[in-house]
Amino acid sequence: MASLNNFSIPVRGIKSGLHQFKFHLDSSFFSEFEDSLIEEGKVDVLLDFDKRPDMFVLDVEVQGTVKAECDRCLADINLPIDGQFQLIIKLSDHESEVDEVVYLPAETTEINVAKYIYEFVGLSVPMMKTYDCQSDNLPPCDQAVLTRLEQEEKDQKETKNPIWDELNKLSGN
Repeated sequence: MASLNNFSIPVRGIKSGLHQFKFHLDSSFFSEFEDSLIEEGKVDVLLDFDKRPDMFVLDVEVQGTVKAECDRCLADINLPIDGQFQLIIKLSDHESEVDEVVYLPAETTEINVAKYIYEFVGLSVPMMKTYDCQSDNLPPCDQAVLTRLEQEEKDQKETKNPIWDELNKLSGN
């Protein structure tokens, strides 16, 4: 976790107002998180830190690629990600998290944003992880799996289901 110290923002040492931080994430960042769903990637993070007297507003933009397994052909692909998020940190007499609001003790001297950045990157990964094979001259796709899927789809279309035939007769009345 020592490498995550680079993600600490000294809130006592900076003036009120807008401050900008840039981070570059790679495999060493993702390996710091136990049971991480993301193991490899190259992601640039732009963090706008707005310090106010009783709270901090973090606008975070993540952009880059993460290594994922294609949902269609199971090949490893570099999946593009892009996302914008906002996190509000309020100073309070207790520590807790509620939705996009984090409450920290008023005497907090620094905030480590690594955990929040990791969560934002995870939220940027699309539900369907597929590669656009047509846009690349040398796609990483597993052609054997794609051929097999096409054949299965063709076989299903050719096979008639007698249940549907009977249901179609009912709708004709």
